[in-house]
Amino acid sequence: MKKIGVFVGSLRKGSYSKKIAKALVSLLPSNIEAEFLDTGVLPLFNDDLDPNGVPEWNHFRRQLDSLDGLLIVTPEYNRSIPGALKNAMDIGSRPTNHFGGRVALVVSDSIGNAGGYGANHHLRQTFTTLNIIPVQRPEVYLAHTDTMFDEHDMIKNEGTIGFLQSAIDAFTQLLYVTSLSKSVGEFLTDSTDPLSLTLGDGHYYHKNDAGDIVAEIKFNFDTPGAMTITSTTVEPELQGKGIAKQLVLKAIAMAKAYDLKIIPECSYAKSFFETHKNYGALVR
Repeated sequence: MKKIGVFVGSLRKGSYSKKIAKALVSLLPSNIEAEFLDTGVLPLFNDDLDPNGVPEWNHFRRQLDSLDGLLIVTPEYNRSIPGALKNAMDIGSRPTNHFGGRVALVVSDSIGNAGGYGANHHLRQTFTTLNIIPVQRPEVYLAHTDTMFDEHDMIKNEGTIGFLQSAIDAFTQLLYVTSLSKSVGEFLTDSTDPLSLTLGDGHYYHKNDAGDIVAEIKFNFDTPGAMTITSTTVEPELQGKGIAKQLVLKAIAMAKAYDLKIIPECSYAKSFFETHKNYGALVR
């Protein structure tokens, strides 16, 4: 299990960056845990207050120390990054560098054509000083974010989702390549799910070489504030490999990202939550 910190450059409650960050978290493999870090609560950095610092700074630094990687989604403010995000980078760099050696995926966005290009590259300059290892490809600049989402704050275009999945895949690979695995075998076992899953409209699924769906979990958002799991199916040739569990864990990751309760309607989902009591708080 790896843990990443999610940074959202915009402090606005309904920011497009936050919606994008939630979508990205829902695309992570099930063995990566994501924690959203609130940079808006951090007082402005003042070197006079260190080495003792202030409580918010010390808590933030401890959070950074627990992370394996960083997912940063930010708009562009005046051809650079928002002040709250820069302040967080400054706080985390003192009195020792709490960012050093972490892998990071940078996603910039705008409602215009440029996709936050200036913010993306200014942030990468900061990475050089902080010894943060960025995902180089694909570069992610998202334009026209004001037209990207449906009424549930889900990304409408499956091509965009596919592109973001490729960025998450590159991030995951880099995260594990740079981690201190005990052996190549451990790396290969821990860094991959049983199947690669695609996020579509109301379902995660996997297709075989013939183009047939052979594993699928379906869900809807008909109940406000909730995700209803309506079916979980795995074809016989794939059963017994933990794939049904993987499907439910993907749904759980999405529910957490969007702060939704889960209504398990299908028999497998009901059985899963009855067995795994640690997820009980998510169930409605």
